[in-house]
Amino acid sequence: MFSYYVGMMSGTSLDAVDGVLVRFDASTGQLTRIAGYSLPLPTELRKLLTGLAHANQLTFKDLALAEDGITRCYAECAKQVLEGIADDQQPVALGCHGQTIEHQPNSTPPYTLQLLNPSLLAELTGHNVICDFRRRDLAAGGQAAPLVPAFHQAALQSKDEDRIIINLGGIANLTYLPADQKTPVIGFDTGPANLLLDAWHQQHWQSDYDPSGRRASSGRVIPELLQQLCSDEYFARQPPKSTGREHFNPQWLATHLAVCNQQNLLPEDVLATLTELTATTLADQIKYLDPVNLAHLLICGGGWFNTFLVSRIRALSSPRKVTSTDTAGIPPQDMEAIAFAWLAHQHVNRQHGNLPSVTGAKGERVLGGFYPA
Repeated sequence: MFSYYVGMMSGTSLDAVDGVLVRFDASTGQLTRIAGYSLPLPTELRKLLTGLAHANQLTFKDLALAEDGITRCYAECAKQVLEGIADDQQPVALGCHGQTIEHQPNSTPPYTLQLLNPSLLAELTGHNVICDFRRRDLAAGGQAAPLVPAFHQAALQSKDEDRIIINLGGIANLTYLPADQKTPVIGFDTGPANLLLDAWHQQHWQSDYDPSGRRASSGRVIPELLQQLCSDEYFARQPPKSTGREHFNPQWLATHLAVCNQQNLLPEDVLATLTELTATTLADQIKYLDPVNLAHLLICGGGWFNTFLVSRIRALSSPRKVTSTDTAGIPPQDMEAIAFAWLAHQHVNRQHGNLPSVTGAKGERVLGGFYPA
């Protein structure tokens, strides 16, 4: 017996809403991607969301405008994903992440804010909506992030090899999946990835990102700057841990550039150094989790297509095998959207969607809230 769910995700990079339709086979537990669509965020909405993510003060009107805008993008993405889909493939529900504006799991009180109006989304699409996945884990004492490792365990754990799943989104995170399934899964955010690379590229070359990392590959790493960036206390913090734009952002980079106090730095050299920061901080954690060099590294997220970044991860993680998650049956660009379809499926079936060994929550929880069409 098959059931269908849509998963939708808009991440820290603030570039698009990614959506997929996923089929779940109740008899085998297998899931299959049926259709997908990526909807770029309108420029004005991106500017508004970026401003909110870095604002010390904001207005209710701006929050309402941003939430309405991102909700309508989710609705359009769902429409495109379901275009031409047969009646027997209509989804049970849409599993939606929403747009994170602020994530502060270590504050008092802890909080995390994802913008989405599920009532409006249900009204616009005519489908049930499941969202607000993070706050239940937070309420149970967890970091509320990363949530995708629970899906990694369900879909990608192998009895034949240790695996480390690396997600290169705005923030980089990893999931350690031991072949010995009695050993706990570990997952956490390692630090910045596309967030800083894209912001620097937009500032200096007025385009959204550096295709394949070509400009970064033309630069040279600035050792003093790399050392200064790596001195941030987050990298030495023990998991469970999570982070986002509230910590790693263009102002964070500007502060470290000022401390480094080097004159006339070439933009491509800074870009190369930021690439090395992502690769180095990832490689350090990989070596910590896998000191004997046996784990298979599977990379997903938009950063997989930054071939220069991947080459640096490969070099610093040698001799481990490095591939994309495509080799395990999940396209790298669709990983997180598929994960939120899985989380919606878990919710409907009253099964846990978090891993206490990853987030630090006091037990497994059914995540998300249900909004009927």
